[in-house]
Amino acid sequence: RVAETQRFEAMMRRDVVALDTLLDEELTYVPGKGSIQSRKEFLDGIKKRSTVYDSIAARDVRVRVFHGIALATGRADQHVRNSKGSSKLTVRFTEVYVRREGRWLLTAWEGRRIAAADSVQRGRGSGRRT
Repeated sequence: RVAETQRFEAMMRRDVVALDTLLDEELTYVPGKGSIQSRKEFLDGIKKRSTVYDSIAARDVRVRVFHGIALATGRADQHVRNSKGSSKLTVRFTEVYVRREGRWLLTAWEGRRIAAADSVQRGRGSGRRT
């Protein structure tokens, strides 16, 4: 959980130098809408502020470790901004860490949106969950 916490904090600070030390060279990052980002694409998005993470709060996290691989599942409440506006959302995520040279590095992350809080916040939705 330490590596996850460090990564979320670096994402909120837009600290690409710190993120560079926390991500595996072969990272595959799949945000809630299903696009696939490489390590470079993910870091570029943070650097260029294409997506700004104002807050990330993980909960219900379960971590299992298997011979140099750690698998974590959980939920994250996020407040993000991008060119389309600001959204508060909850994602269910699965992340995989690999142990390299004594450090845990994120090698895969996939999140799926499980709440539609942003549409309610903007007054456009009925409040139903998707």
